[in-house]
Amino acid sequence: MRAPNPHDHGELHDEGRLAVRPATRRRPLRAGAGGYGHPPGGYGTPGFAAPGGYPGHPHERRPSEGGIIGALVMAIILMVTCCGAFSVIGVIFAALALGEKYDMEKQARYTRYAWVSNWINLGIVLLVALLYLVALVFAVTSEA
Repeated sequence: MRAPNPHDHGELHDEGRLAVRPATRRRPLRAGAGGYGHPPGGYGTPGFAAPGGYPGHPHERRPSEGGIIGALVMAIILMVTCCGAFSVIGVIFAALALGEKYDMEKQARYTRYAWVSNWINLGIVLLVALLYLVALVFAVTSEA
């Protein structure tokens, strides 16, 4: 005689044999009707932590660092090619933005300062180049 298995979903007859119950068709559960659905209240998927941030704090999505790296590269190129002293400001702000990991507002502000510094530098360089070109054209035309 076989011992009853608690995991069998049948009934034991008097002789100890297992009689299998006919399969019943289950109805799908309604939302909020219990079962293994999502918990009410918008807590997210159970068993998974919220992405990023500190526990108990709302998640702040970290912006891409592509803009910061672009500002740093532009500042370094400006520093190497022409006006080194003025381009250091852009390098410093871009480095500060890359180093800022916890305060997203500071990171965005430093990135903005780096880009503004770079564009002002580039504007000064282009203005000086334009003035040089105009002076060169006047020097060439006045000789003729």
